[in-house]
Amino acid sequence: MDKNMNEMRWNPSVLIQGEQVPLFWKSHFEKDNRKLLFILGKGFDVRMNMALKSLLENSPNVNVECWIIEFEEGEGSSSNKYLKYAYENLDELRTLLSGRSVTSKPIALWSNKTKGKKQRIGDRQATNLLTEYKQISEFTDIIIDISALPRGVYFSLIGRFLTFIDLYAKEAPPNFFIVVSENANIDSNIKERGIDEDVGYLRGFGGTLELASETEEPVVWFPILGEDKLEHLEKAHNQIRPHEICPVLPFPSKDPRRSDQLIKDYHQLLFDRLGIEPQNLMYVPERNPFEAYTRLSKAIHNYFTSLNSLGGCKAVISTFSSKLLSIGTLLTAYELIGKIGVGVLNVDSQGYEIDDFEEMKKMKFESELFLIWLTGEPYTEN
Repeated sequence: MDKNMNEMRWNPSVLIQGEQVPLFWKSHFEKDNRKLLFILGKGFDVRMNMALKSLLENSPNVNVECWIIEFEEGEGSSSNKYLKYAYENLDELRTLLSGRSVTSKPIALWSNKTKGKKQRIGDRQATNLLTEYKQISEFTDIIIDISALPRGVYFSLIGRFLTFIDLYAKEAPPNFFIVVSENANIDSNIKERGIDEDVGYLRGFGGTLELASETEEPVVWFPILGEDKLEHLEKAHNQIRPHEICPVLPFPSKDPRRSDQLIKDYHQLLFDRLGIEPQNLMYVPERNPFEAYTRLSKAIHNYFTSLNSLGGCKAVISTFSSKLLSIGTLLTAYELIGKIGVGVLNVDSQGYEIDDFEEMKKMKFESELFLIWLTGEPYTEN
């Protein structure tokens, strides 16, 4: 491993999952001096309250305040038909947190129409939720639950919190966690509908990539592949116009044949139309965002070093897979954006359709919690 890799911020790292999460809630939050800010989104996803419920069951006396992000998807979104489920989740949340502070944080995902066209603004509005560090300075612990938040919101929100912690709490950072309730079967039951006409770099993760088409530096694209994203991939490719493509596949995964099926699904696009060499394929573990971060960071470093005679390169990451893997891409981009021009290009949908809501409810109890610890005690102890 070269010098740069030895300097990776989240190596070593702390990932807590499955049965270890309730044990962690008990041991970590039993101390009286803890004060927790728990942030989550209001959505129809049956996993919305799972992490909070687990926390309160295992640490019932935790001193916790809650921000609930209520995002407005706008008229015409196919998700609006599931609003009653979102309100059921909200009622459950308020029951769980009865007697505790719950603050609503409304944001719009779309702007009003200008010249007959509306623009996606959810990522910008998410960053505006945190404008001063004093909003969070009293908390010893901060958790963002991304289980019911869209990618276009939680990427920029997490990036904002990391930036503020690094700027204003460098000497004594709070414990900052991401939690997600992972369930690949539920994910596949929720279908994206109507992708955006305009695609772009997420707020805080654009770097100088918006100008990439005007530079001579080679652009390397790392699309994280997931199911049913052919149109998304084509849209992103047309926007980026990369010089090199390294498709990233989830392996090992719970379904050991998943990566083979993805190669089969996208064979024509990747190998026949885009002419990708098989040796460009990358594999990252489906259930370990820190390992995904390590492998992506190493690959980008290697490209930058090998293309040094051309002035280096820029890298673009697009995530079309699970939320767990998306956190790996987020950490990669966050760390490298100031060193190498790394951006995150997102292709959002205009709503969701659910194959079978009652079936999704049954699947809920097969979900598994993952707690990703990003700042605080493990990284500051001597």
